[in-house]
Amino acid sequence: MKVLIMAAGAVGGYLAGILNRSGEEVVAVARGANLEAILRDGLIVESVRSGNFTEPVSAVDRLSGDWKADLIILCVKSYHNEEAIKVITPAVQDSTTILTLENGIGSGDQLADAFGTEKILLGVAYIGARRLRPGVFAELTGNVRLVFGEEDGTHSQKAKEVHEVLSKTGIDVELSSDVLKTLWDKLIYICALSGMASVTRGSFLEVNSLPRTNNLVRTVMDEVAQVGRALGVNLEEDVVESTMNYFKSVNFNVTSSMYDDLIVGNPLELSVLNGAIDRLGKDMGIPTPINSLISDVLSVVDNRVRKG
Repeated sequence: MKVLIMAAGAVGGYLAGILNRSGEEVVAVARGANLEAILRDGLIVESVRSGNFTEPVSAVDRLSGDWKADLIILCVKSYHNEEAIKVITPAVQDSTTILTLENGIGSGDQLADAFGTEKILLGVAYIGARRLRPGVFAELTGNVRLVFGEEDGTHSQKAKEVHEVLSKTGIDVELSSDVLKTLWDKLIYICALSGMASVTRGSFLEVNSLPRTNNLVRTVMDEVAQVGRALGVNLEEDVVESTMNYFKSVNFNVTSSMYDDLIVGNPLELSVLNGAIDRLGKDMGIPTPINSLISDVLSVVDNRVRKG
């Protein structure tokens, strides 16, 4: 299968490596020093789950239109979506499937508007990955899992074919009958992790160790769950409690990708995370005071960055 990875960041670089190794024809979009390193040295993976290896992955900064993809995997930050749609358009043909693995909610709608709902699969990636340096991608935990599916829950032929391709890499892959639930389960988790770590400028272990901030974490999750249920998402009754217990069990001494963006001066994914909950809550008359506060506070920095 011809697979386009948009783009070769931490998650995309790792996926490009394992898919190319499993026999797929992979093209990865990369730029600058990252592109130069992949072209010169190959794409290097250092993985707890998949081992250490180098793959001769094809890498480009733009597509000419001569090469068409069977599968496009979108794993960029949401603020790059408009640019990403322009970049991948030359590779899209009638039979192309596009799988989005972005955090938050809304990317599927953007892609459907651009390419048609029938091409889109929604997914969630549970991959602890980092780009160590240009062309070198680390998978850090060994717990690698992709969950994806059709928004309507059907197991379409295209979804089955993508499941087969991804499963050949040796990672855990689930074709879900309720991918919206999966997306919102992660949204509960990531709104709390990203929002609280970014506002406090601390690790999630620090945030959870103090009773006051621990209570705020729980409130963030409660608000997200209320909004999700109001939208008809089939969330478990104990989803907040089980997520809190998970955080306690793994003793998370981490921050988040949004925190990383904040520190280095990148735009923030507010509009698809805490900002989305603020917006949807207001639309439906559901109070979301902590998510709204997080969104309002961080929007000051986000606006400053976007204005340059």
